Amino acid sequence: MSSPRVRKGPVVEAYDEDHASALDESAPNLDPADDKVAVRHVADPGELIAAIPGMLGFCPTLSLVVASLGTHPDKDDVQVIGALTRFDIDSAADPAEARGLARLLESVRQCRNTSSTIVVVIDDRPTGSTNAEHLLRHLSQAGIEPSHAWWVTQIATDVEYQDLFHRGRDGTVSDPRASTVAFARVLDGHPIYAARHELTDLLDSDPVLAQQVWPYRGWAVVRYRDDLAAARTPDRVRDHRRDRILWVLSQVSTAEEKRPSPQDLAMVAALLRDRTIRDIMYGLARSEHHGAAEALWRQIASATDGLDRAEAATLFAYSSYHHANTVLAGIAIATALDAEPTHAIAQLLAIALDEHLPPEKIQGMAEAGISIAANLGIDIT
Repeated sequence: MSSPRVRKGPVVEAYDEDHASALDESAPNLDPADDKVAVRHVADPGELIAAIPGMLGFCPTLSLVVASLGTHPDKDDVQVIGALTRFDIDSAADPAEARGLARLLESVRQCRNTSSTIVVVIDDRPTGSTNAEHLLRHLSQAGIEPSHAWWVTQIATDVEYQDLFHRGRDGTVSDPRASTVAFARVLDGHPIYAARHELTDLLDSDPVLAQQVWPYRGWAVVRYRDDLAAARTPDRVRDHRRDRILWVLSQVSTAEEKRPSPQDLAMVAALLRDRTIRDIMYGLARSEHHGAAEALWRQIASATDGLDRAEAATLFAYSSYHHANTVLAGIAIATALDAEPTHAIAQLLAIALDEHLPPEKIQGMAEAGISIAANLGIDIT
């Protein structure tokens, strides 16, 4: 299987129907009795722009943000944001990238059944306004015709935005921290980062921790292999594997409060080489402990290299994707494929993300992990 292309520039947020942002083009107020609208309600450009950090998970700078609009599932006169795509602004303005950008957005539109797009340009440089207008012309030449477009220097409270299509319809950005999208995201357990690099830093290698873990990595692999060999009978192998799974789950339960010892991190990394154990860990994405599991996968990815780093980063990517945090999932997938370019699950997740599959389409792996654990008498939900 050839290695799929993983985009470094644009990142895509998948549509979450229960938490969809709504833009009402026909009336200033939406029906608060509609639960889907009430959860993520955006009634004007200032609120829409303020909601972008909550939708992406970080506050974008020097970016082109494109929102694909489709019909609300319950209200024909309300449009919802089906997908949000961010591009580095200089890359988007490059004529060589224009047609690729247009193809990407068209694939999102086809996948999400969207009818129109809106554009927000974030550029705080002295030529930001001119750059935004040039970018719109550039997009038009590539076949991208947004229904609305705004330029803003940064996404912060009371910063002025400029309507790029209708002079005089300018306004100010609402408080991003008070956005209903941001509030709901935090309630879901997902922080909003000040900048994209803070997300990439989450999975950076930690040389100090790696040095501490390194002496135990070979020992951990040999010990688990020898323990399985000593078990001899299938029943004893099953019991030993079950004990090791329970031990990993105990490490997960405390991973957010304290970092496991270097020896324990090495042992978890070694156990993740066991396919049965690894498959069960994908099931944690559907459990109430998914945040703690992500913390452990992140620590292992930071402390290891090669296949071990790829396995941990892929588990982290899957959990992030499962919870619609597709920006972070994309970063983790790239981390996994950088560590091990032929990693099969990371490749499949890269393809799913590239084709804009919604999170519910990848739930099968978690369900399989839960089922495998149940067959061993373990409830991981």
